[in-house]
Amino acid sequence: MKAFFRKMTGTVALVIALAIPLTACGGGNKDTAETTAKTEETVTDDTTETAGDPSTEETTVETATGEPKMGGEVVLAVAQEPDSLDPYLAAAAGTKEIIYNFYEGLVKLMPDSTFEDCLSTSHEVSEDGLEYIFQIREGVKFHNGEEMGPADVVYSLRRGAGLDSADGTPLIGELGIIDTIEEVEGENAVKITLSEPDADFITYLTAAIIPEGYEDQAKQPIGTGPFVFDSYETQQHVKMVRFDDYWRERPAYLDSVIFRIVPSADSAMVDLQAGKIDIFPYLTMDKADLVADKYDFIESDSNMVQLWALNSDRAPFDDVRVRQAMDMAVDKQMLLDGITFGQGTILESGMAPSMGEFYNKTVNETRKYDPEQARALLADAGYNDDLTITITVPGNYVIHVQTAEMIAAMLAEVGVTADIQSVDWGTWLNNVYEGRDYDSTVIALTFDYCAPSTVLGRYSSTASNNFVNFNSAEYDSIYAETQTEQDHAKRVADYQRLQDILSEEAASVFLQNPGVQTAVSKELGGYTTYPMYVQDMYNVYFK
Repeated sequence: MKAFFRKMTGTVALVIALAIPLTACGGGNKDTAETTAKTEETVTDDTTETAGDPSTEETTVETATGEPKMGGEVVLAVAQEPDSLDPYLAAAAGTKEIIYNFYEGLVKLMPDSTFEDCLSTSHEVSEDGLEYIFQIREGVKFHNGEEMGPADVVYSLRRGAGLDSADGTPLIGELGIIDTIEEVEGENAVKITLSEPDADFITYLTAAIIPEGYEDQAKQPIGTGPFVFDSYETQQHVKMVRFDDYWRERPAYLDSVIFRIVPSADSAMVDLQAGKIDIFPYLTMDKADLVADKYDFIESDSNMVQLWALNSDRAPFDDVRVRQAMDMAVDKQMLLDGITFGQGTILESGMAPSMGEFYNKTVNETRKYDPEQARALLADAGYNDDLTITITVPGNYVIHVQTAEMIAAMLAEVGVTADIQSVDWGTWLNNVYEGRDYDSTVIALTFDYCAPSTVLGRYSSTASNNFVNFNSAEYDSIYAETQTEQDHAKRVADYQRLQDILSEEAASVFLQNPGVQTAVSKELGGYTTYPMYVQDMYNVYFK
């Protein structure tokens, strides 16, 4: 029954015995020459090895303008107030951008979408996929000066898996599959036993390792990462400073980093033009020319799926004909051109191309923009120019507000009136995401892990984060099979079929996989993009 409690998270991408390589997402990043070196090695022997050892691999390369130098402070803009600095309680994507620099897991996601041992030095997997043994890295210190050991790993993962909680509910849903975690007697190692095989399990072990018994993470986070938490001022900033005892071959280049919380894209642009922000990860193409003299621009793929989410538990969206009509009424190419200036990929289902072979390319050949057919479907469902709906949208995200406005204009063409309700982020989280009290909403979902289950698990009818209330017996059955399927080709085919179902039944109106453009000061080098929503400041330096 433990699998019942697995909660697929999305914040909003192995095993030798299962013939799965030590990779997850297949999408590449379009980085500049100042980003990280990439490796393409995979597992070839009976012990699952990584593609490289982050303790010895120097990833930053010199630029034409000078070598990296130590020191300096960088200001990076973030769009969200942190919800919790505790890595096991943080839900907002904006929070995870920041705390990525505080914490590390047994494995680490690399920029080229591979996973490498991090706080472990190697790991082995049993033939049945149920047992994992991790050799724990020695000489790693926490920010409080204490040395990390197997007991800290056991404590952290037991906490995440809910093994010590009163009701057994995991704090990180994907870890709910863990049955036992124990130290290996006489070795600097930890053994994890699962209740059932999960080919994506290795990707979940990016989960933070924290000191045994430490309970003040939310206010004074302590991890093993390259930066130490310094201060947090509400609605202002989070500041971190370099951890000089960091375990890799060198500490971070920068003295400190300030994550400035910006109330809007407009205010961020003012600060950008004034040179008060060094890195801005959300720049739109229409604003690039305004700051081209001071910033370089890095384009990358994202792990986001922007969608117009339809609440299937509420009329009229409990009728599949209405949901299909909404999908046909939206001109997605116009949205892509008008909102993200052509940056991104149009979607017809809930997975982004960055998931590589799991992504169903053919699903985008299904339903197309067809307002006349949309009218016919609405009439068949009993609506003849008399349907009014509400689109609730978080007002701090300009891209979602503008998308909602364009959708409302398109719906008017098929006789549907859409009232747009703009709310603050906290209200959206409480009422829409958690309370499911809404008609429809526009949002972008991001995913904590480069694993297909974390992307598509949220549409299982029992998933706690299935906030669109999608319910399909066929979907549930196939999804359950994917979690234990040992044949890799079969898993790929099943995940692609799940995307077909989401499209056929219009679980929501899937819009686009937005491209991401980051403005980086011309004085900086080493900025790196990842196939997930993080800001890695370890290799950033002043030239």
